[in-house]
Amino acid sequence: MTGQGALEPLGSTMNTSLRLASGWVKVLSLSLFGLPLTTGCDDSPAASVDSLATAGSGGQLSEAAGSLSSAASAGTISLAGSATPGIGGDGWSGNAAGMAAVATTGGQVAAGGSAGTNGSPGASGGGGSGGAGGMSAGGTGGGGNHADCNSVVGQPVITVAASGANFQTVQAALNSLSKTNATPTQIRIAPGTYKEKLLIQVPNVTLCGQTGKASTTILTYSDNANTSNGNGGMLGTTGGASTNITSNDVSAESITFANSTPLGGSQAVALLVSGDQVQFKNCRFLSFQDTLYVRKAKQYFRDCYFEGTVDYIFGDATAVFQDCTMHNMSGGTAVTAPNTDQSVAYGLVFLGGELTAESSIAAGSMALGRNWGAYGSAAFLHTKLGAHIKPAGWVPMGTNTLDTARFSEYQTSGAGATASALAARASQSKQLSASEAANYTLAKIFGTWVPSYSK
Repeated sequence: MTGQGALEPLGSTMNTSLRLASGWVKVLSLSLFGLPLTTGCDDSPAASVDSLATAGSGGQLSEAAGSLSSAASAGTISLAGSATPGIGGDGWSGNAAGMAAVATTGGQVAAGGSAGTNGSPGASGGGGSGGAGGMSAGGTGGGGNHADCNSVVGQPVITVAASGANFQTVQAALNSLSKTNATPTQIRIAPGTYKEKLLIQVPNVTLCGQTGKASTTILTYSDNANTSNGNGGMLGTTGGASTNITSNDVSAESITFANSTPLGGSQAVALLVSGDQVQFKNCRFLSFQDTLYVRKAKQYFRDCYFEGTVDYIFGDATAVFQDCTMHNMSGGTAVTAPNTDQSVAYGLVFLGGELTAESSIAAGSMALGRNWGAYGSAAFLHTKLGAHIKPAGWVPMGTNTLDTARFSEYQTSGAGATASALAARASQSKQLSASEAANYTLAKIFGTWVPSYSK
């Protein structure tokens, strides 16, 4: 993941810096008492700045002749009196550099959101507005101002651990709550491997792993599509899921969701989620075929890691994957398999992040997606694509045709998105224009729901 940026503490002099993909760049040096605004990376004065500079996807802020130069187009820095949000008000990140908004009014300064985890604009984090007579700092962008679940106070806390906790299993902790639970509740899970087939039917809960312990806090089971259902049949893809979330308003941080079925063992879902307004941050999803099954509703994934082989992110939900890594563990057909309903505007949306693969996987062997449903929708914006991605990009599934699928990209990069590769993309897919890409904001994708992990 890219690093987080932050506003430096306020004092008699405030130095506002951005932490970009390449490191820290000092943007402003200014005084609380209305002294002239200067730029520069040293103590020498520089020319005044009254132009706009933009920063964003993979872009960097640089300084030339005392001014901020233009980079890419994820957000705007205005030193002429207003703090302007990024494209569509939200922008996206990925391998983005990040953005801070600064507004001046009457010689006073208000700093907007600083560069966040992976560059969501300051507007998303409550960018500041200029205010005469004083200085105020806005929130951080890109998830930078969201407290870790372990620091949340004022909510009931249930603990899970092998010993010394309220419960020894996650399911027992969940079962202690009502299926109509209306009180936001923390279920804090100690590191360990919990071999449980989980059914989460309780709303307003957070599955909270310890900070930085996602890889050692594992929820797993070994059922798969070919596992017997005990009645002469098999569980199928849905029934074989290790963890199944059906309730709304569920959050998870620093947890690994896994399926222990070995490679070649049929469809083996690590997580099936059909609840609405369900969000994940710093989580890991591990399996081979059909790792993550998203269904029917709205879900959000931030700074997450996915492993799989075939169609390992699939389903009919409207799901956003922001600054996530999708890693192919072995060869397969496609990374995604959307089954979006024709009436649903957005399917699987990837904002930033990257697609990677084991070195043994042949170049040009994996599609970005194939349409499980005729109108399957998937979009990759500012995503870095590895060499394992096919030049064609997209392929149909079964008897479906790409003529009805909705597959698109915008400013993808990497070995899988060279000029020659993009020229060879399936003719039915689309390279979005800047105005079309501006519609891919969380506000437009999710409507009234604002995932707290996006702030």
